[in-house]
Amino acid sequence: MANARGKEIDKTFLSIDNAEERGFLHRDYIAHCLRWTHVVKYVGQSMRYKTSRILDVGCGKEMPLAKLLHSSRMAPAWYGAVDVSALTTPEQFRNASWKPNDIYSKTDVCDLKESDLPAKPNVIVCFEVVEHIEPDHCRRMLAKFGELLEPEGVLFISTPCYDANVGPAANHVNEMTYEAFGAALEDTGFRIQGHWGTFASQKDYKEDLTPELKSLFDKFRDYYDSNMLATIFAPLFPHRARNCLWQVTFNPGVTERLFNGLKQVPTPWGSSDNWEKLAC
Repeated sequence: MANARGKEIDKTFLSIDNAEERGFLHRDYIAHCLRWTHVVKYVGQSMRYKTSRILDVGCGKEMPLAKLLHSSRMAPAWYGAVDVSALTTPEQFRNASWKPNDIYSKTDVCDLKESDLPAKPNVIVCFEVVEHIEPDHCRRMLAKFGELLEPEGVLFISTPCYDANVGPAANHVNEMTYEAFGAALEDTGFRIQGHWGTFASQKDYKEDLTPELKSLFDKFRDYYDSNMLATIFAPLFPHRARNCLWQVTFNPGVTERLFNGLKQVPTPWGSSDNWEKLAC
């Protein structure tokens, strides 16, 4: 299935600032917030934020990660915001003691050079971006992350997991399957430190619940709605999730893998007509 909007890059984004206007917290909103808190938890460990140089790719006009760092009183050593859309510093930072250091407005990260940055970032964040670009662009982006990332630095990346039975979102140029995206990361030279589902349909993971987890599920269901239940158990079952967050380092010499090479992964690898271009 080709992208319904006929675009190679789709610039739509979920506005967190406006998400609550609907009167309830949708699973997409919850999952977005928890992805950012995962990064903030990481940089907060052992005061790591003080030496963190964070490149936030596809940060969005509202820069929610920067806002969360600010409200959490974690001023990183450097924060750079990158987006293909126009960016300006959010109003929240007008009189703040810390604000984003560098803004790369209307910029494709693939066009960034190491000399454009004050130093190699040791944290790169790319949430809900790669599904908005074609596979060849995605491959170049992953390679660019490996080029820019400081040795032992960490990339946090999230994207939907394509399900051919459900189909992609209309504004997603290229959703990839769980196995295909994991393989693409490892083919590029990344080593997977951890990965978690960020939300999952209950029907997809209920059969995998142990008796103990099933008991918890039933207790949570007495109070929580389906949106909360979609996010509570998803981290335990990334292979069943509708969206995953991956925490990886760039170690092209490492041969240990969690996934077969992309060419060995069953097709289709994703929703784009051009998915085969991701093969290495």
